[in-house]
Amino acid sequence: MRISLFGCDRCLYVGMYLFPISTFFLSIIIISRRIWESTFSQHEFGHALTTKKLGGEVGGIILWPLGGFALCGPADGGASADFKVAIAGPLTHIPQMIVWVILYIAFTGGNISGLFSTSSVALYEVSYGGFTGFLSQLCKQTFWMNLHILGFNLFIPAFPLDGGRCLAASLVMCKVRVEKAAMITSVVAFVIAIGMGIWGFIPLIIGDDPNGLFMVFIAGFVLVSSKQLFDLTRAGRVREHPLFSRSCYDEREESSDDVEATEGTLT
Repeated sequence: MRISLFGCDRCLYVGMYLFPISTFFLSIIIISRRIWESTFSQHEFGHALTTKKLGGEVGGIILWPLGGFALCGPADGGASADFKVAIAGPLTHIPQMIVWVILYIAFTGGNISGLFSTSSVALYEVSYGGFTGFLSQLCKQTFWMNLHILGFNLFIPAFPLDGGRCLAASLVMCKVRVEKAAMITSVVAFVIAIGMGIWGFIPLIIGDDPNGLFMVFIAGFVLVSSKQLFDLTRAGRVREHPLFSRSCYDEREESSDDVEATEGTLT
């Protein structure tokens, strides 16, 4: 059987008769992959559709192991439009969460208390709840995945996460110059990346928790991206950065210059 994971072909030779349990785990992998693709595709579609609505151009959507990103051109409307595009992705997880909660209630016969149960209860449902129990836990885990992605992207202002882009747009909306906004964005992301790395590394080493490895990868990704933005800004080449090189940022800088000129005239 040949399947594709993250764009790479892999051949899986499964002995269905010798190892019947492998069928179950293979099904989980395939279903989880489809849910993952659907979740992040809707997230990126939120960015793309908002960009199109605001007059921007969309070159495509790319999914990869750490999430995905939409190839979006500049949107009309300046910083406020950038903010709307950035926040549109995380907000798509709200209706997704509602759908998964409704499905969970349907599979559990109207019982919503299990949605906040411990992992041991979840294991019991999967082991003894039959196919319905498996589906209910699938809905539960997908609900929590959407909630984590929503909070992670919306409330962590670390570029290139959506929260970091919201921070950059908000700074420019507050009349902060582009160069200063870029420097603040990079420094904030750098500090957060270090904290995320520590947060993931300690349980990985001390508690043998493999989930910390994912946080370490995210921290490394944010760290490299923030370092790139910091270096370009310090060298006076912020216009070479993918976010700040767009024409809508030129218009914002001109607006900031006009405001400063006006303030200078008034004084």
